[in-house]
Amino acid sequence: MTGRPRTPPGGWTPYALRFFSYGAWGVLYPFFPVWLLDSGLFTAGGVGLIVGAAVLANRLGSLAFVKAMRPGSERNFIIGSQAAIAAAAAVMCLMGLLSVRSLAGWLLLSTVFGLACSLATLAQLTLIVHQFDSTQTRRAFSYENIALNAAGGLAPLVSSLAYTASERFYALAPIGFAAVGILLAARLAGRSAPAAGAPAAARPATPGRRTVAILLAANFLTTVAYAQFYGVFSAHATPLLGARSVGLLFAAGSVAIVLLQTLVTRWSRTLGEPALVVLSNLALGTGTALLVAAGAGLPAMLLAVLGITLGEMIYGPVYQTLAVGISGGRPALAIGTLTFVWGLAESLAVVAGLALVGAGLGPVSFLGGAAAALAVVALVVVFRRHFTAMAAFANVTSTEPAKAPAHS
Repeated sequence: MTGRPRTPPGGWTPYALRFFSYGAWGVLYPFFPVWLLDSGLFTAGGVGLIVGAAVLANRLGSLAFVKAMRPGSERNFIIGSQAAIAAAAAVMCLMGLLSVRSLAGWLLLSTVFGLACSLATLAQLTLIVHQFDSTQTRRAFSYENIALNAAGGLAPLVSSLAYTASERFYALAPIGFAAVGILLAARLAGRSAPAAGAPAAARPATPGRRTVAILLAANFLTTVAYAQFYGVFSAHATPLLGARSVGLLFAAGSVAIVLLQTLVTRWSRTLGEPALVVLSNLALGTGTALLVAAGAGLPAMLLAVLGITLGEMIYGPVYQTLAVGISGGRPALAIGTLTFVWGLAESLAVVAGLALVGAGLGPVSFLGGAAAALAVVALVVVFRRHFTAMAAFANVTSTEPAKAPAHS
């Protein structure tokens, strides 16, 4: 086949489905803590636990379904996950209207919501792996990432509009996205063809446990910084900037990724992995530190978002590529472990950050996140030999990995 087709592999339906299924998460998550705090049902610490449970389930839940996912079953899992999302959103709204104060009940419900979102992500990524051969999979993932980031930009804006328009019924916002997701999933083929290319053979050697631990530590610290904007910032900045302005900042970040990801990826291929990890965390740390100046207005926050998103565009594919490279031919285990660390770090950061916001110490959370990003720079300096070894295993100079789903 010569030339580049105008349509992505498999047509537009799988990517539109990715847009709406992620939108079901993205339309609730940004202002979920604000909505819970405004309800007066729980303290800031309780809200942090509820939101953290949803995030942790979203990051870790897919591991529970890996063995059950069979080629051809993806469509049913996607439909089921969207139905569960809609049901959980409806019950959350009802519990809010009835002023239900059961922390256990809210924790259970938020966990179900997160699990359903996690299952949707697993099913769609598995669908891509099984449906396309090795010559198309990389392109398919690139389109999937564009859809993901487009949803990541629009959904928070819709979230802010829904919150300001009808705060009482805000939790119903995911239902519309989930309903469209069900309709799109119904259009998918009932069975997906196994990939034509044979899976790569397992690597005969893997780096030591210390190298793996260093990569996971770097990923953990970077995610702590990442969570400051996406999980804590709205609760701190909404009283200062307004919900609509905060939503616009979320949108600006994702639009920048959609427009610039390809350019940044092409540029980053000229640099080594240690340098990329350092540059991405310096950008992320600088942007996170600037979040302290939320009261200075939108121009300062746009500068902060620029630093945060630039870092995200670099470290996302870098960490995923390194993890797969050192996995010894077990990419599913690598991505699962990386996702576990994302979820753990983000949940802890959100719980601690919201508690600090509730105590009037929001800037302390952002400065702590910036310090975490700088700690990654220190890790690279101290353990440069290990990061060089990771790059050698990953063979990054000859691959062009898809960006990992950071908000899924």
